Amino acid sequence: MDVSGLDDDSIRLMIGFLQEDIQALKDSDKEKYAQGNVPDWKLALDAFESELASLESHLADRSMTTSIARAVATDGNLAQMEQPAETQTEQLAETQTTASDIYSCSGHATPAQVEEATGSGPLMNGAEDELIRKLQALYNGYPEEEDEPDEAGPSSGAVNRPKQTNLQSTVICSCCGDARVFYDVARCPCDHEYCRDCLGQLFEASIGDESLFPPRCCKRPIPIEENQIFLPYDLVRRLKTKKIEFETPNRTYCYDPACSAFIPIQSIKIDVGSCANCARTTCTICKQQSHTGDCPQDPAVEEFRRIAAENKWQRCSSCQRFIELDFGCNHITCICGAEFCYVCGVLWKTCGCDTWDEDQLLNRAAVVVDRDILDGVFIVEDEAARAQHVREAADYLVQNHECQHERWRGIGGRFRCEECSHWLDQFIYQCRQCRIRACRRCRFNRL
Repeated sequence: MDVSGLDDDSIRLMIGFLQEDIQALKDSDKEKYAQGNVPDWKLALDAFESELASLESHLADRSMTTSIARAVATDGNLAQMEQPAETQTEQLAETQTTASDIYSCSGHATPAQVEEATGSGPLMNGAEDELIRKLQALYNGYPEEEDEPDEAGPSSGAVNRPKQTNLQSTVICSCCGDARVFYDVARCPCDHEYCRDCLGQLFEASIGDESLFPPRCCKRPIPIEENQIFLPYDLVRRLKTKKIEFETPNRTYCYDPACSAFIPIQSIKIDVGSCANCARTTCTICKQQSHTGDCPQDPAVEEFRRIAAENKWQRCSSCQRFIELDFGCNHITCICGAEFCYVCGVLWKTCGCDTWDEDQLLNRAAVVVDRDILDGVFIVEDEAARAQHVREAADYLVQNHECQHERWRGIGGRFRCEECSHWLDQFIYQCRQCRIRACRRCRFNRL
């Protein structure tokens, strides 16, 4: 729903009228339809009511942040005016002294260096004050009251008060490397900072790629609620909807390939899910069109299972997706979060299977050794020497396979990411412990 051209009061009024209409329709519903066969208009009404509730919540958040910005601007100015003239003079002297120290070191200083050294005064300390400064800058469009003329002339506090500067500090985005105004940059729990564009791209990518969900940096999730001010309303709404989908085990999707919409638990009755998008019904057991009696055999599904068995692919018991092990140990962590054994498929550490497949291990060790030979790490004179290096590399991988990917080095050149298979033209990261090579997106946001 596009409400960009309306003011807040008009949006609230519109939401109120629509909610009254929805309630009136619900009150008039006699629910004279078969169980599990919800009519299209009822599903559409529920979806529309949910969207209105989300819009109402977003409007309340925006009102709150605007109120905080006004309060900070008003209270901060009053607190500064009430400070004794001597205190303000001392603070100004300290700022000048710090700035002079910067100039004495190099002969010149940039505004960013002065900003970093002097800070923003006693009213702006810590992460909370940083967020308030961003809110104040983001919502600085409210009308400011003009100063009333003072017949007695300017006060001594006004004379001694330092003039406000319009210089806005900048921050380097950890993702794209561009310098952005500080209030256009979000700080992640790991202290990496993302500009509005890069943060939006990461959150957008996490909707279509479950391996990136929840959006995270350095394995630490980036809270959606705390970063709503940097994201478009529609993106936030879709993220919250996707969160429900990705957190649902054994999901059911509409059987129609042209639709394939997720069917939430609330729309499932007696093993039959009703699609809110196309109104078709799906069996939650066989994931095909709803039916009576036992689930029919699907030839295409049976053929796929045969191919999976031939290639020794394993199936996740939580989300039912098939997984192929390319390299590494038999400890599988599915993108849905489930951990299981690749050999037998049961919960990890509850079976007696080997941690490694010997052929997989030696193949991976050979890849690592051949890369090192190509990069000139060492010289191999004959096949026997290469086989010795492969054996040593295999032993190293066994000892270091439980890796948290904390130490990396950059390698220049054209390489392919071993995690997402994308080709990179300039450089790639290599983990110093397990030797996996990954692009920037995988290193910071996927692994």
